[in-house]
Amino acid sequence: MSREYEKPTEVFRPQNSSDVEPTESATTLSTSGRLISYNNQLKDGLANGANFTKLLDQLITTTRTDELFEAAQALSTYQLDTAYLTFPQQYSQSDFYLIFINRLLALHSRERVILQSSERYDELYHEFPGINSAGYFIFKLENAVQGGAYYTEKATGEALFYLNFEKHVLRFNSRAVTQLLLVEYHDSIGKEAIKGFANYLLDIGNFLKEDYGFDVDFTLLDPSNSAIYQLADANLPRSIIDQLFVEAGNGGRMLELGENSSPILRLDHGIVIELFEQHNYEEDVDLGWGIKVYDQQHEVAWFDVLLRYEFLRSWYLDNLATLEIQSDALYFN
Repeated sequence: MSREYEKPTEVFRPQNSSDVEPTESATTLSTSGRLISYNNQLKDGLANGANFTKLLDQLITTTRTDELFEAAQALSTYQLDTAYLTFPQQYSQSDFYLIFINRLLALHSRERVILQSSERYDELYHEFPGINSAGYFIFKLENAVQGGAYYTEKATGEALFYLNFEKHVLRFNSRAVTQLLLVEYHDSIGKEAIKGFANYLLDIGNFLKEDYGFDVDFTLLDPSNSAIYQLADANLPRSIIDQLFVEAGNGGRMLELGENSSPILRLDHGIVIELFEQHNYEEDVDLGWGIKVYDQQHEVAWFDVLLRYEFLRSWYLDNLATLEIQSDALYFN
């Protein structure tokens, strides 16, 4: 699906600081007492500004992942202005999330996204080579759950993942990943660029998990053979499985029936897809349907299969209300 896109001007002017009213002076103080109080407030404001610059230096120059995270976490909630001292030009708190991602990837020699600036919106943004003509990415703090921020494609508003420094949580949004990469970008952006962007998202999750112990849910991007892609609808109508038989035949494949009549599809390079019903036998509870992807190298995710095989992508999108892979409902509706 193609759509018009206006690339922002690459000149950055940090946002104006919000107006801050000074605290009410104590009328009971003497003139000298009021001056001393005023001067002390200025000193506190300057000290607060100096501490901010130290954290910013740390964010942009450190070569240690622990110091990088410490600075990013502090700056993402830092209040630079005080009652007696305001800074008219500032980066927004959401900008520090973007800078952190760039620096984290750079420390791992995996920096591929480009940090740019927009004069029109007074914001920093991420631009990914190969898809920069279609859209760019920012962090949005608005409506974020329990703090944190959403990594969002600017033009469509699709929130690809939720990041929370305080709770050490990263959650991917399967619906947004599907809509943006497999629908919006599919006809206008090459598959190689789309796959490169998906790998970039995986890098973010993997490094947050390895370096800081983040709890990460990759959803349909997870390439591990142990990953179970939980379908949003607990019931899988027989008609959808029948449709898969037809689509597989049109794609030159034969759908097999495995244990418990689970549909199995064998693809190229030893890749095997299985749909199966899940059941908790200890509690005798049905857990709904899931999808598993097997490959010898643990490199192929359900997203990769949908990107590579058009007949499976069509089947998946035609039945998305049932087949959509679940995301964490706490962070995505």
